[in-house]
Amino acid sequence: EMNVPAGAKIPLVIVGAGGHGQEVLWVAARMSLESAHGAWNVLGFVDDRASLRGNIIEGLPVLGSVKEFLVSHAGRSLYFHCAVGNNHKRQSLAKIMLEAGFLPATIIDPMTVVSPRATIKAGAYIAPRVFVGPLATIGEFALINVASSIGHHAVMGDFTQACPGARVNGHCVVEELAFLGSNSVVYPGKRIGESATLSAGSFALRNVKPRT
Repeated sequence: EMNVPAGAKIPLVIVGAGGHGQEVLWVAARMSLESAHGAWNVLGFVDDRASLRGNIIEGLPVLGSVKEFLVSHAGRSLYFHCAVGNNHKRQSLAKIMLEAGFLPATIIDPMTVVSPRATIKAGAYIAPRVFVGPLATIGEFALINVASSIGHHAVMGDFTQACPGARVNGHCVVEELAFLGSNSVVYPGKRIGESATLSAGSFALRNVKPRT
């Protein structure tokens, strides 16, 4: 839950105005409808693509590039969410925004099932119809997409990604920056190494080495 006074409006910018950014906007709106502890006031998108500057997307403005935003909003107390699919790019953008003093927003759809014994770290995104089991950990700025499941005692490291339908079974470890493609499966207790990729539809029956 957002730890703010009832009825408060919490300023939020979405870094990334692509398809995933628009999904984040939708989930943020769903969170606001369901929460008794305040609502996100989404100011707009931040995106480095010059072709998007000044555009209106889903009724909200593109506020400029990251560099322009840091200048125009310096010193303001607001939240950001990195809605960028590329794990390494998401990591670099999050670092820039954090160093500028902005606060990471954790976006969790109301239709997600999260055990009260799970740990969800700052900046994570959890899409609709996701399951997160007891004593599972979702790392900072991890992206857990639609209808995927993270089993009991499993760990999704910082800046990891589970694409739609991915299955991470109990006691698995997915290390930092690793990528799990759509409908991929990690066998119980196995480890996916740092920056490794498990392709869509693949079944990891053994450990996957880092950067492979």
